[in-house]
Parts: sequence; C-alpha cells; structure tokens
Amino acid sequence: MDIEQQSSSEQLERNRAHQSPSLSEAERAAIQNSPNATLVLGIDGGGTKTACVIVDEHQTVLAQVRVGSCNRNSVGDEKAKENLAEGIASVLRAANCERSAVNAACLGMAGVDRPVERSLVSSWMETFLPNVPTTIYNDAVIALASGTGGELCGVAVISGTGMIVYGINRNGQVQRAGGWGPLFGDKGSAYAIGAAALSAVAHATDGLGAQTALDGALRDYLDLSTPQALIPWAYSDLSWARIADLSAVVTECAQQKDEVASRIIAEAAIDLAAAVEVVVRGLDMLNEPTPIVLSGGNLQPGLFSSLVHQHLNSLIPHAQPTRPSVNPAVGAAILAHQSLRKE
Repeated sequence: MDIEQQSSSEQLERNRAHQSPSLSEAERAAIQNSPNATLVLGIDGGGTKTACVIVDEHQTVLAQVRVGSCNRNSVGDEKAKENLAEGIASVLRAANCERSAVNAACLGMAGVDRPVERSLVSSWMETFLPNVPTTIYNDAVIALASGTGGELCGVAVISGTGMIVYGINRNGQVQRAGGWGPLFGDKGSAYAIGAAALSAVAHATDGLGAQTALDGALRDYLDLSTPQALIPWAYSDLSWARIADLSAVVTECAQQKDEVASRIIAEAAIDLAAAVEVVVRGLDMLNEPTPIVLSGGNLQPGLFSSLVHQHLNSLIPHAQPTRPSVNPAVGAAILAHQSLRKE
C-alpha cells in the first residue's frame, strides 16, 4: 500500500493499540504493584519538546508527558538539563511511580554522538535516576525502533524542526546524512523550508526574485503589516522552531499553486530523498528490501511527504517506506526492555 493512502484514523488505531493513556487508577496501581511488572522509561528528546513515557513489559503506556526541549543545541545545556529533569519527574508522578520502580531507561536525543556529549548526558541521567541502567541513542535510533518494533535494521528519516537520515544495516554498520543543525542548512527540514520562505519574500520585496503569495501569507500568519516587519520578528528570537513553524504556511501556498512556494517544497523533498539514497547506497542496501521509517512533523501525510515518497520510489526501488507504529518515546521504551533482556 502507498504510505500516503494509509488514513489518519488507521494510524490512530495502531497507536492506541500500543498506548493506553486512559488507564484507570486501579488498573495502573495493579500493574505497578505486580511483583512481575517490569517498568521502563522511554524518552524522546526532540528539538521542540521532550516526550517521556512509563511502559510495562506489554508495551502498555502507564503515563506520558511532554515538556520543553532537552536538545542541547536548541536550548543550551542548562535548559536542556532542567527540561529533562522536569519530564522525568512529571512522568513518574503521572504514573504514581517511584524512581526505584524503574528497571531501565532509554533516551533518544540529538547531540549525543560524540563521547564527551554522551558522557555529559549520562551524568545527568545518573543524577535523575541513580543506579538505573540507561541507554542513550541518537534520536534517529528510537525513531527507527518505533517503526520496526525494535529491530535496529533499516533507515530512519526525521524531518521536523531539523532533519537527519540515519541507517543501520544487518552487519551493524551505521551511516548518516544531515543532522548538522539549522546553521548548516539541514536541507529537507521544516527550518530550511521556513528560512527559504523568508529569503523568497526578501528577494521579492527587493525586486531580486519573483513575486510570491508567501509575502502576504506570512504577514497574515504573523500579524505583520509590511515585509520589512519580518526583520525584527526574525531577529527578536533566534529559536529554530519559530522559523520551522513557517513551513506550514509554505505548504499552504504551494497547495494553492504559488510557484515560489511550490519550488521550495519540491526542492526540500528532493534534498531529503537524496540524503536517504546516499545512506542506503553507503550501507549497500540499495538492492534489498529496506524499511524506511518516516517520522517528524514535516513528514505527516501531505504534500511534502507525498513528494518525498515519490522520489524514494524512484531512487530506491526496494524501499519500504513506513510510518512509526508507536511514538518515538515508546520506541525508546522498547529498546529499554531489550537492554534488560540482554543482561
């Protein structure tokens, strides 16, 4: 089935099968008090939010919360640590669960691929959850797990505020593309789309580029009176998410056949698909069925996702594009349970 033909209602039902936030207090207490219960903590540290879940061995979600981003590159170390602590404390309260009841934890976040970074975040987790075995992965790994049931073989494609393509083959070899952060372009991300829209409006205003409906659409969206008013808006707060949020306006203009907006969306889709091809080819997976898990807000069903899917079918004949069957935080919890089985 074409991934774009899967209805949002079907996706919702799949998620509900694994996530049960509506457990009664009695049901939750029964699970927690069971001598055989194995509870784990899964954390998805995204660029705009941190999602935390407490999950049992049956993938029943006892509690889930969202707090601010713990992406160090987005909000800085101090705020990242603060938000991570808040998320863990909040989900434990929501589950009515003591820290000592957590058997293992898994955290997926950007900016933990280098030893110094991983050591820093590990020290945070040891402070928050003393003596709890914790695995830390790039956030793309938990995204992959969320679409494969925990099997770490395939390619994760995340396009949200930022983007990354992260692949693992059957030999355990890893290759990635993107994930450098918005200042390096992150082509194929919502940030790149939003930044391109601002640039297009500036060029149109100066007579250096084609006129575009993006001018009026962005000003309406931001309640600004002139194109020049975009300047103080953009520089008053340099957080990446604000720029990424503009991608929805670009998509809307593209759907209304604005040529400039359509070109921005089309080029972003080509850029993202090209990054996937590089990773698949580099892992020597081009000629075998390869799960490609598409996640992130920018890859929800719609114009951009449809274009990416078309390019993937063209560039990677044996690609098996899919969407996560659970959210990435639950994917992290699945990996936490796997870590216990390996002990």
